[in-house]
Amino acid sequence: MPPGVARRAVLRQLLWPSLRTIGWLRFGVIVALGVVVVRSGGRNDGDPATVALPIATTMLGIWLSMVFEDTASEITRPSPVPLWLRRAVRVSIAIAATGVAWSTFTWLGPLDGATAQMAEMAVAVAVVALACAAVATRLVPPARTGMVAAAGLVGVVHAVPFAIATVLERPISIDPSHVVIGDPLTYWVTMSAAAIAVLVLAHRDAAMPPFRVSILASARRAPLVPARGSR
Repeated sequence: MPPGVARRAVLRQLLWPSLRTIGWLRFGVIVALGVVVVRSGGRNDGDPATVALPIATTMLGIWLSMVFEDTASEITRPSPVPLWLRRAVRVSIAIAATGVAWSTFTWLGPLDGATAQMAEMAVAVAVVALACAAVATRLVPPARTGMVAAAGLVGVVHAVPFAIATVLERPISIDPSHVVIGDPLTYWVTMSAAAIAVLVLAHRDAAMPPFRVSILASARRAPLVPARGSR
């Protein structure tokens, strides 16, 4: 079977189990609560973009932080399919669902779609949630990873900035356009880049040596083949 056909077959086989085991009930509850929060934020001529939408965005991030929860991990760990590929399928489904829900939030009440700052925060929250989930799977039992990852998400996105704002005597705000340090674009991009780095490192196989070391080891083990015509 050609590699491309085999890869597509594996992805199709992973799709249904991922769809079936993702926590859709929790997702539905969070989306419903998010709608209530955003619509409530628009009452009395309020602006949901400053408080309500960031709260709803964080709620979706909390659901994303639970996407790696797997009570059957002890059974599926010996699978020949790499862990990163199995998780990539789950993440693709979860991100698609989260994107649809979040886009819907940005059109509720007086909101007329997403601004750049809203989108930057949403991306940062999603990546931080996945990074916290990946780290939690390495530190705590599978059944508790969601709670630990959710706590990590709230800490990184809200608690730590609040602490920094308190130390620097700056206004405390969850408005994505008012960040504690620097400009919004730099702030959210930096947070996203750091979370991506953590996410990649958390999926590195601990049994494999570092890339540079493995190359040097392979070079040392490679047999010396004399050039043609040499003695």
